[in-house]
Amino acid sequence: MPSYQTDSGIRVVESDTTPLLGAGKSGYHDSIEKGPTSSTRREEDTTSASSPSSQPSTIKSTAALAFAMLTQSFLLVGVFPYSGFLAMHLVPSLDEDSAGRFAGLIASSFMVGRTFTSFLWGRAADKYGRTFSIEASLLLSAVFSVLFGLAPTLPLALLSRFALGLSNGLIGSIKTIITEMSHGDKSKETRTMAIVMGMWGYGFLVNPAFSGYLADPMKQYPNSNFVLFLDSSLNLTDNPFLLPNLAGCVFCLSAYFCVRAFVEETLPQNKIQPFKVLVPSCCRRAAPAIVRTVSSFGLFKHLHLTQPEMEANEGEEKRCSDGSTLPRWVSPSPSTTALTILSARSSAAMAKQTPTAGVEGCPEEEKEAATIKSLWARPSTRKHLSLYWVYSFLIITVDETFPLYCISKRSGLGVEEKVIGNLLSGAGSFYILIGYFLLTGLVDRFGFYKSMVIGSLFSIPTVSLIPLSLLTNRDVAEGSLAWSTLVLVSLIYAITRACSSVCFSTLTMTTNRTVPAHQRAAMNGLSMLGGSLGKAAGPAFAGLLFSESVERIVPPMGSVVVWIIIAFMGLGFFVQTLLLPEHENVVHDEGTDVREAGTGTTVGMIAEGNASTTDGSEDKPPSF
Repeated sequence: MPSYQTDSGIRVVESDTTPLLGAGKSGYHDSIEKGPTSSTRREEDTTSASSPSSQPSTIKSTAALAFAMLTQSFLLVGVFPYSGFLAMHLVPSLDEDSAGRFAGLIASSFMVGRTFTSFLWGRAADKYGRTFSIEASLLLSAVFSVLFGLAPTLPLALLSRFALGLSNGLIGSIKTIITEMSHGDKSKETRTMAIVMGMWGYGFLVNPAFSGYLADPMKQYPNSNFVLFLDSSLNLTDNPFLLPNLAGCVFCLSAYFCVRAFVEETLPQNKIQPFKVLVPSCCRRAAPAIVRTVSSFGLFKHLHLTQPEMEANEGEEKRCSDGSTLPRWVSPSPSTTALTILSARSSAAMAKQTPTAGVEGCPEEEKEAATIKSLWARPSTRKHLSLYWVYSFLIITVDETFPLYCISKRSGLGVEEKVIGNLLSGAGSFYILIGYFLLTGLVDRFGFYKSMVIGSLFSIPTVSLIPLSLLTNRDVAEGSLAWSTLVLVSLIYAITRACSSVCFSTLTMTTNRTVPAHQRAAMNGLSMLGGSLGKAAGPAFAGLLFSESVERIVPPMGSVVVWIIIAFMGLGFFVQTLLLPEHENVVHDEGTDVREAGTGTTVGMIAEGNASTTDGSEDKPPSF
């Protein structure tokens, strides 16, 4: 019998008889012919990624992902500076101090919607591709952003904002692409994460300022001829908050074209399934499968059999007289008697002889599919996700409380949207100077986990200094800010956001290392699910806390109490990061973990005389 040896050193014997039949899935020989083992491929990918020719592509991909993350932050926090004014527009009986509850509902409805689909977006990214998930999210978000700007009533505004959250699955896929495009290079991953997640943090500062300038232009710029022209075209008198949402639509479409043009798919092509619109079974016309049989020296093929039909056939097998199994679409006949059909015993024997470990081309079904239960069963993953969810709640609470503090006339600064935009622009200027260098410098010097601790200490607890602005701004006219107040608040808020980017980035990179590579998108979807719950509860909690404090506590001490409560919650999170154990699991191969206690270095796995290091270089955590 003829034989040959693959590039990966595996000897394959060809038989003169009819090839063994499977139930419509790719055989082992198909997977062997697809290429070298995962460790060899990883070395080739790392070499190609570091070559000069790949650098322009990497830069463009990073820039496109950063812009997509900027768009995501605009969709989330662009409503914050005008949510209170939008509530007063939709519910005329509200004023500046009582609008907090409704403002919190408007802001949190986005995250309520995202909670229901976060894990599904992650599963879609594992099934249809990372870029597919990002592009679909951007297109859907563009539509619902405009609908939110046109909502004439509070229920419709909440519904459209909820739908905007349902259609949003950007963050999980973006974070997965960052880890996978780095090919296990810790330094490259840190730099890319610093840029992309830094843009997320920068967007939290700049986007509210930008949307604040665009909100209610008829009130802010009553003498502008351009605004009057827009009013005649878009009816801005009845839709005063349409412009920020039109800008969000433009951002979404621009990000879509950037991602489509410059971001390469990181999910292997042999694992990507074509997207199909589900059709109810009652609407499908039953089409008989076409079966073609040939002689014993030929091939057996089934033609025009769709994937759903193949999956249905697998569960409806017929038993042969010799104990072997036949799919229902194979009918024994004289022309098929020469076909060799695997019995249960021979199938098990072949499975034992098939060295699938470390072969990148093996079918995806041989790997465990990620579920919420399986991901939550991992102790390290569970602890990291819990911290991510708690921090999502805390940081969104800060972001929602800040504009409420700015517009409050009894216990805050008492300023309008445009002045809030000036504050956030100043914070963005400071953030640019420290954001990127802070993350890369801390990680290079202290590693992931110690950087996380430092970021948690100087992010949320720092907001306890914001009430000092009441002292610096007490002698100025109502509705304006002193320069000292502008600098103080901008600096405090910039430090909070920069350190929160450190915390989020290190949490993301360490959590990605707690699961195998083929489960990362689903894990990030689960991360978004819990994070969405936290970010949905945060604005509602902030609005309720601020409104109750302002009404029940003597002004201006109400806002002081609010910031102190949030700061103490941040200190509690800091303690939790101190107690977080470093992840040590390195190799995830068919449910087996290989570790070297206390070092975090790869020991390796021996299977049938061959060393298997599946995903080892990507999942290996740093040693401190």
